[in-house]
Amino acid sequence: MRSLLYLAGHKLDQLGQVTSVHTLTRSASLTDYEHVARSVGLDPLRMLRMARLPATVLDDPNMMISVDSVGWLLEESARLSGQEAFGLLLAETRSLANLGMLALAIREEPTLRAAVQFFARYMRLHNAGVQFRLDDAGDVALLHVAVNMQGHGVWRQAIEQTTGVALRTLRALAHDTFRPAKISFTHARPASLEVHRRVLGSAIEFSQECNAIVCRSRDLDMPIPAADPALKSEMKRWLDMQLAGLRDGPTQRTRQIVRMLLPAGLCSVDQVAQHLGMHRRTLNRHLAAEGESVTTIINAVRAELAEEYLTNSERKLYEVAELLGFSSACELSRWFRGEFGKTPSDWVAHYRESKAPPDPPRVSGKGRFEDV
Repeated sequence: MRSLLYLAGHKLDQLGQVTSVHTLTRSASLTDYEHVARSVGLDPLRMLRMARLPATVLDDPNMMISVDSVGWLLEESARLSGQEAFGLLLAETRSLANLGMLALAIREEPTLRAAVQFFARYMRLHNAGVQFRLDDAGDVALLHVAVNMQGHGVWRQAIEQTTGVALRTLRALAHDTFRPAKISFTHARPASLEVHRRVLGSAIEFSQECNAIVCRSRDLDMPIPAADPALKSEMKRWLDMQLAGLRDGPTQRTRQIVRMLLPAGLCSVDQVAQHLGMHRRTLNRHLAAEGESVTTIINAVRAELAEEYLTNSERKLYEVAELLGFSSACELSRWFRGEFGKTPSDWVAHYRESKAPPDPPRVSGKGRFEDV
């Protein structure tokens, strides 16, 4: 059910590096990083240097910085500190002001549903590494949360931070009366839920098929007090001008469709082309111009999702196979060995070893630290 919009393009950013214009975020995404990092025993300036981010990101919320650097920083901060809820600690103090100009427009929407739809459409202007999608299923509505970052891996901290920020935004718009039915995550349950329950509430489920805020549909029809339609119109006109330059090419749209179709086992070249409203030859011709094909995109998306699913120790191999569109665990294993050069179990063991927090230094009998 998840859909992740893969964004591409290039731009020379403020740091003088070539980076993707669609994978930038405002440095407001690191609001309170210095305080949270110090509270869990980290040196924030050293961590920023390791992530190749300038210290000025802590002072200027409007700098455009790499989404990938921010994602790496959050994961490494959680790993080195041993604080599994690091991303949620950052989300805990978020307010509408952190969204900048986007917050001014969201406040003027008439209902929470309209605000969510607006948020999903314009979020890339604030953080191009995040995507929201609203699905209505009768009496229940799901606000899907996804992150888009280069490289393989599971961006647990970014997902949890984004979910926390989205929930706090909905509560702020509803004057703290919005309560979700539950929060679901694809990753495994952490050792402690203290921070999760404090920030997200008690109805949290892990090892689920999607990352989402689940609520009753009628709760999204809650009006937003003091919304001003005239001001909304002016803000929307300005945001549309900013959004006009961000076009999604065939590769990005194909990746989105592939992510949607894979869990249903319906992900073929013809099915993808049909969802995009074109003939398969036409689609492949467009993709070839970007050095891609439907087959290579399906394989790349499978590899990304395989890593995400396999890091969850509670998910069985046959369940992962189904989510990736394979008919059996054996078929998945053969594909995985060809793609990664090792079995799924060997890959998982290596991943857990790489993510384990470092051993603390030993203290000698003379009270001095020794290298381990």
